[in-house]
Amino acid sequence: MIKVVIFDFDGTLFDTKYDLARSVNILLKECSLNELPVEDIYKNIGNGADILLLKTFNSYNLKPPENSIERFLNIYDKEKLKYTKPFDGIVDVLEKLYKEKILYIITNKDEKNSLEILSYFSLENYFKRVIGRDTFGIKKPDNRLIEIVKNFENVNNDEIVIVGDSEVDLTFGKNNNIKVILVTWGGMSDIEYLKTLKPDYIVNNPDEIIELFSKNFI
Repeated sequence: MIKVVIFDFDGTLFDTKYDLARSVNILLKECSLNELPVEDIYKNIGNGADILLLKTFNSYNLKPPENSIERFLNIYDKEKLKYTKPFDGIVDVLEKLYKEKILYIITNKDEKNSLEILSYFSLENYFKRVIGRDTFGIKKPDNRLIEIVKNFENVNNDEIVIVGDSEVDLTFGKNNNIKVILVTWGGMSDIEYLKTLKPDYIVNNPDEIIELFSKNFI
């Protein structure tokens, strides 16, 4: 029986892609570089700010400036709530699961921004813990994050399920023999490619997550 549900943040719970892309382009402009199409930025989201910026500057055959992560996070701190919002139906999912499961967020976003977005939408109380890339200095798909959850909640791998939208989330689950629900609504991943990686479940709208639990498929 599943006791703990681990959610990804960007592209799973929240549509953050436009604010993230805007923040990247503001940084590029500060560096006297041309802006990138937002779609080109989306595909680099999911592995944390360091990888996002590394791939972004690589597209110009450049290395990120030494202080680029700090500059990006300062920009994003001002931009993060311009267009970001929970995906339609997600709040209903949280409301239903919260009554029966322990909910976690493990994200490669930093903890501060994750908590501030949750708080802005009054969603922080649904989650037992929010673990960002900076919380313990490790990020997905590092197996130690699963061990941390198991120790906190005294659960086994087969009592955990991961809900995410990226290859990182699938790898995170597969490396730990944990089932993964792949969501298709994030718009930041090549879903057809991810399907070839054979996630345990694929859902096309949030209601299908509840259906999986209600029919005891998980």
